[in-house]
Amino acid sequence: MAIHGLDWMVALAPLAGWPEAAVSRDCRSADAGAFRRLANRFLVWRAQRETVRILSLVDSATLRDLGIADIESEVYGAPEDRMRGYDPCWWRKR
Repeated sequence: MAIHGLDWMVALAPLAGWPEAAVSRDCRSADAGAFRRLANRFLVWRAQRETVRILSLVDSATLRDLGIADIESEVYGAPEDRMRGYDPCWWRKR
């Protein structure tokens, strides 16, 4: 049976004297999950910042027609406070 990917490194790490490389699969998947959550939070923050920037370019009459009184509270505020909430995963739904 062949060992693929990083499995050979995990299998041989204790023999080579690399105790820090001998990490269980659970720890690697937990690290990957933590990285995924951090990356998701960063992308949501960046999307919110870009949304504020774009809405700041729109004139006040158009914002009033859209029902937006305060841009920052619409983007960063709690979605329960308004009828149309900010969708933090809008970039995934292209």
